[in-house]
Amino acid sequence: MVAKKEIFRLYKESRLLTKLYIRIKLKICPFLKMETFFPSNGKIIDLGCGNGFFSYILKLGSSSREIIGIDLDKKKIKVAEKIQKNATKIEFHIGNIIEMEYPNGDIFTLIDVLYLIPFAKQEIILKKCFSALNKGGLLIIKEMDTKPLGKYWWNFFQETLAVKIIGFTLGGRFYFRSRDEYLKILNDLGFKVDSFKLDSGYWYPHVLFLCQK
Repeated sequence: MVAKKEIFRLYKESRLLTKLYIRIKLKICPFLKMETFFPSNGKIIDLGCGNGFFSYILKLGSSSREIIGIDLDKKKIKVAEKIQKNATKIEFHIGNIIEMEYPNGDIFTLIDVLYLIPFAKQEIILKKCFSALNKGGLLIIKEMDTKPLGKYWWNFFQETLAVKIIGFTLGGRFYFRSRDEYLKILNDLGFKVDSFKLDSGYWYPHVLFLCQK
């Protein structure tokens, strides 16, 4: 498993706010455990990659992975590119994941992205992932479940602070779905889906979906 100190070292030259964001995210979300669900090699398309935080965790987990991060926020892409320096087989691009065409890949990932996108457009993204995935490829999604209610409402409060007040993330409204809703949509698209609750020890209802084409 990737060590936290490796991540902190990557972002040591970043602004204080970015370093604070990284430390908070590692405390409230099981990113390091999530990395262990990924194959050790293959071409990974990280949709909504932000400042490249999880992309770099994936790269630290295995140098054999080829990673392409895509995000709408130009400032965050600049941060990700600055961190990159001499890293190989990892690159970042500005792009609107709702409108753009996706490159073919072995693995697509959406980590806490869909809840900021209207429901109909979520389905557009999922369909595009299915089409662009190589045969036998994986779509890996991490989102928040709507149960248990206590964790759901705590997450809603925290996201309101992060998105609408502090401005850590681009977005306006929230579009959360339950785990069962995601399972139905993904199965209907043709994916074979396994889901994993990752909320033990956290105040947030984390859930991970492994979706095989």
